[in-house]
Amino acid sequence: VQGSPPTHPELLDHLASTFVASGWDVKHLLRRFVLSATFRQAAGAAPELDPGNELYSVGPSLRLPAEMLRDQVLLDARQLGERIGGASVKPYQPAGLWKEKSGHVYVADQGEGVHRRSLYTIWKRTSPPPAMLILDAAKRDVCVVQRHSTQSPLQVLLFWNDPQYVEAARALAEDLLRSYDDDRVRLSEAFLRLTSRRPHMSEVATLLALLEDLRADYRAAPEDAMAALAVGQRPVPDDLDPIELACWSLLAATLFSHHAVTTLR
Repeated sequence: VQGSPPTHPELLDHLASTFVASGWDVKHLLRRFVLSATFRQAAGAAPELDPGNELYSVGPSLRLPAEMLRDQVLLDARQLGERIGGASVKPYQPAGLWKEKSGHVYVADQGEGVHRRSLYTIWKRTSPPPAMLILDAAKRDVCVVQRHSTQSPLQVLLFWNDPQYVEAARALAEDLLRSYDDDRVRLSEAFLRLTSRRPHMSEVATLLALLEDLRADYRAAPEDAMAALAVGQRPVPDDLDPIELACWSLLAATLFSHHAVTTLR
């Protein structure tokens, strides 16, 4: 009632009538959308052609929900558990969680439980997972029609320090170090896996500079590298240089917080 009228009412009528004629076949309707020339054309902003974006030529940027972000990182690190069904699991959470509310202390699972999909994470409504709340998940104590989406430094710190993401970054780093010998190739493959595109030259230059800084820091303080590798349950491999592994782990964690990884365009 309060919105703007559609710009193409005849198109809507046509799509609605063909949708009904197909027997309410949702897949058929979606197939028509994605195979259309309109859907497949470039989505760059064109203010001179569509100043008010009334034709929806450019969609809004949307940060992935908390559960999708966690699952995506675990999938890209090849840690995500594929088993379907079963009891709730307890992934990594801050020490002392639940103690003030119930007297019971939260203890993370061992093995598969910390890497299962967020769908299976146990949820105590009086003490929800802090990592999920930082990424704007609903508390589930009341019904929420639409989640708020925020951008804060605390979210970046989560990707850099939370055991779930630190361990995933190390798993990704191990895979890169074993699979490729060249730094540029490693960066390109990591970026492609996380963002579905190759990095721009400026992004490669920035990440290579970060990598050299990390190498200098960890070579000066190897004990810091070992401390970084001790986070999580994943054992430290014997076949990789711990300095290199720590550097690439932190670089992978940095990529986790990249706008191209966390935001859907």
